[in-house]
Amino acid sequence: MPGYDIYVPTDLRDALSYLDDLGEATSIIARGTDLLPRLRRRRASAASLLDISGLGGDLRYIRSQDGSLHVGALSTVSDLMESPLIGREMELVREAGRKFGDPQIRNVATVGGNICSATSSEDLIPVFLALDARVKLLSLKGERALPLKDFIKGKRTISKKSGEILSGVELGPLPANSGSAYEKLGRRNILIIALVNEAVVLTMEADRETVRAARVALNRVAGRVPQRASAVEEYLAGRRLGADTIAAAQAVLSSELDLKNDFRASGEYRSEIAKVYLKRLLELSAFRIRGT
Repeated sequence: MPGYDIYVPTDLRDALSYLDDLGEATSIIARGTDLLPRLRRRRASAASLLDISGLGGDLRYIRSQDGSLHVGALSTVSDLMESPLIGREMELVREAGRKFGDPQIRNVATVGGNICSATSSEDLIPVFLALDARVKLLSLKGERALPLKDFIKGKRTISKKSGEILSGVELGPLPANSGSAYEKLGRRNILIIALVNEAVVLTMEADRETVRAARVALNRVAGRVPQRASAVEEYLAGRRLGADTIAAAQAVLSSELDLKNDFRASGEYRSEIAKVYLKRLLELSAFRIRGT
């Protein structure tokens, strides 16, 4: 592995000042579960590294504020799984966590690092997309927020300006009669890049039979970054959730997906798994809403 200049800031303002001076000439690193292996394999390069792992006092938190859930960028996957603020309607967060790496990796992998990696192999991104998350970006000039779906521009390409650091994620409150679920398929149960991972957040009307809204996110829809399946979401809204509706939604998803073959799996195989998961996740989310 090549040598790098590593700067360890004394506090958050020091980190932001360093970024403001060097801009795009440095890469931000927290625990390094994604970046360090890529640097070793020469799949990434950096002129210098800014190590923010010691800024947990500012960037590691999970708290409720004004009805929304705020998650700091240095919060770990284990933090998410153990937080009492992750309610039953957000069960997909814990399901994703249980299939994320292994306990050692879950204890160090951060929310911010997973999001900023911006690839189809990141387990948390479909979860946060389905939860309609907003990311918060901090610089010496102030803070701005934007939807996660707009933050990810392409594979390993994010809408982060020079001098900015991703400080956290905001999850708005879910309406009453909401439920969620998550599935992931790989060659093993853990420690594997997903062939397909899929997240659903379902909200039903008071009758608990009619879909008020559905959010469906996959690690790939068209391209190699996680996205929402908007055509499926539009189809489900306002319909009674039964076997016929789910079957039709599967057909809509099949027409929406544009998946290419690669060395891990064919596009056709991924599409078939995504359809199976859609049925399973809609049924499980509805079960969790109804309690039966």
